[in-house]
Amino acid sequence: MSDGAPSATAASPPAAETDGPHAWQRLLVWDAYTLLVLAAASAAAFLMPTASDHPYAAAALLTAILPLYLTLGHRAVRSCADDAPYAYGYLAAALALFATASFLAGTSWYAAFALVPHCFQMLSLRRACTAAVVVNMVPLAALVRYRHESSVLVLMAAIGVLGTLAAVFFGSWINRIITESRERARLIERLRSSRAEVARLSHAAGAAAERERLTAEIHDTLAQGFLTILTLLQAAERRLAPDDPVRAAVEPAIRIARDNLAEARALIAARPPVALDSAPVAEALRRLTAAFGEETGVDATYRVDGEPRPLSPAADVVLLRAAQEALANVRRHASARTVCVRLRFDEETARLTVADDGVGFDPDDAVQPDLGTGEHVGLLGLRRRAAALGGTVSIRSAPGAGTTVSVELPSNADPVDGAGPSEPSDARPEASVG
Repeated sequence: MSDGAPSATAASPPAAETDGPHAWQRLLVWDAYTLLVLAAASAAAFLMPTASDHPYAAAALLTAILPLYLTLGHRAVRSCADDAPYAYGYLAAALALFATASFLAGTSWYAAFALVPHCFQMLSLRRACTAAVVVNMVPLAALVRYRHESSVLVLMAAIGVLGTLAAVFFGSWINRIITESRERARLIERLRSSRAEVARLSHAAGAAAERERLTAEIHDTLAQGFLTILTLLQAAERRLAPDDPVRAAVEPAIRIARDNLAEARALIAARPPVALDSAPVAEALRRLTAAFGEETGVDATYRVDGEPRPLSPAADVVLLRAAQEALANVRRHASARTVCVRLRFDEETARLTVADDGVGFDPDDAVQPDLGTGEHVGLLGLRRRAAALGGTVSIRSAPGAGTTVSVELPSNADPVDGAGPSEPSDARPEASVG
């Protein structure tokens, strides 16, 4: 007597594997449909008095189905599982009310247009078909009570059988549509995941290939060059008299060449910077500052604010490289008399500040690096390193007013997904750069 409607998945995967109710099971749509059908069935009891012995009682029973649906029925549909306990409770109570109303008013059979879809929404396909047969046969049993002519009863029985067949057919069809659409959605999601994994692996392969190329280049150029410089300096040192004033310049040059050779070899071996091998970043920065002061004659001071605590290896590298870059710029450009390196540990961040009293510059001029001369390339790399960890870089300077470079990182800084050295940001005076 009524058409089928959405089922919750007969041969579909368990509810835990689905993404929630299908579009066919949107509650607001079925709430409105159920209310309309029950209201029409109740109204028919009064509009067709010849088929209604007790219209008020029948209308009350049909109306009582609605709150049952809004409580137990809703919970069964939201569970996204077939044959949930709430489904059996609701359908048993609704069928009892429907059967009683059918014996009180023949027009109550219109309510089957609401109950049959509910069967397919809440039960597995086989049980939903059985429940649909029961719902459609109940009004036929009630019609016998009214002692209609046999021709009328045969006609109504034929309508009931056709309605049942239609309910089973359309319910099965919609159930198959839902199952296939969910399977298609899962396949699409797996395809997206596969494409993302392929992209990630391709990126990793490209990065590995580029690293291999750079490793070979570093070994064949920088490492060999530092080794040659170190060998020549050591040979020159051996020829100098112990009191030769030139020795004071050669010895720091030998130390710097040796340190940079070690750094080049660490890069080739993919190890952390040499300065971090034997000391935490706070101690490595102290040594770096002291060495800078000895080599340049600049009054270099270092201080730590807050309680030092371990940071991630990536954060240690960024802070060390930031200090090296800032001090290298002071050495080459600042003509400074004093420089202060400060490391501050807050509750959620670690902040490195390198401030000098040198000649300063216009930060706007350092936005774009000059690949020909290498100017500002280090600042570009510094921004990329900080951005990859979710940190920020700020540069405050002006001609004749010195320079302050600050790097701030989260205390638990780790590489941010999707961020990397290919995503630098521009620097501005007094502005943070991520």
